[in-house]
Amino acid sequence: MFYKRSESFRYTFGTPPEICLQLIDSLSNQALSPKIYCLLLDVSPKGAKLFSEKEFKSGEENISLEFVLNHETIIANAKIVWVEQYGEGWIYGVDFEYNSIKQMLILSEIRELKEIEMN
Repeated sequence: MFYKRSESFRYTFGTPPEICLQLIDSLSNQALSPKIYCLLLDVSPKGAKLFSEKEFKSGEENISLEFVLNHETIIANAKIVWVEQYGEGWIYGVDFEYNSIKQMLILSEIRELKEIEMN
């Protein structure tokens, strides 16, 4: 199949930045845990891949992520959709809650990062 788009919507970091994660209650949207620091391995407008030394359950955990890609601080609610043990920790796949404004912001930040890499 031939794809017309010329750019990838997933950005993989050379050196993963540290981000903040909090468990949240899905009903009240209140934080259930203190901030937990993780590494952001890659990101797209619809989700991300994280590394943490703390174990969470797939499909049961609602989380809030706070991170900076280029300039803007992004706070996004997400759900853990898969887990894989890796060394002394776990790698998580998360899907962001649908928010078109945040998706456009993440896409814009990814484009800026790729532009910086090219120069």
